[in-house]
Amino acid sequence: MYKQLPLVIAVVLAIFFAGCQGRKQASDQSADSSQAASETSGTTTEVAITGHLAELGLTKESDWRGINIGDDFAKVKTTEKGEAFESDAQHVGYTVEFANLETADMLYYQADQKVSAIDVDLFLNSRQSVTTYQNELQPYFSSRFGAPKTANGGTTWTGAQGKTVTLKDVSKGKDFGLKIKIASANGPATASAK
Repeated sequence: MYKQLPLVIAVVLAIFFAGCQGRKQASDQSADSSQAASETSGTTTEVAITGHLAELGLTKESDWRGINIGDDFAKVKTTEKGEAFESDAQHVGYTVEFANLETADMLYYQADQKVSAIDVDLFLNSRQSVTTYQNELQPYFSSRFGAPKTANGGTTWTGAQGKTVTLKDVSKGKDFGLKIKIASANGPATASAK
């Protein structure tokens, strides 16, 4: 029995080291894949599209309601439902009404037949509603465009593709609301930015 002991120890050690090596490789592979996913999206958090984000029609794949900066401008008219309240050669506007009598006006601007900017005005009922929308929109934009900066009474995100998003509380007195601007960092100014 003592003659086989070194052989048994060698086999046990070989199995042990093989198991450790397998765990290390699996750990390295999972770290590499999570790092690659993080680098691809530019962010590390995932936000569920629920509550007010779902009411607004936001998606994980688009800048606003299925529309991205740089999309063909004709896509706006096929994606947005309802009648445009405003339309000319530079932009088109739509309104979405919510069950609690709050609304969102969206203006889609174009340059060279491409969506160049999106302005959104949220008309809200209360300070609490403003806070709720901010608390849902901030992580949504952070998950898509990275860490925000605060300046001039608003919050700004600048994405890797050169897109800039600004979220600002524009409440005055009993008129509560938020303004959202999405544009290419070096794109043309919108009418409401002038």
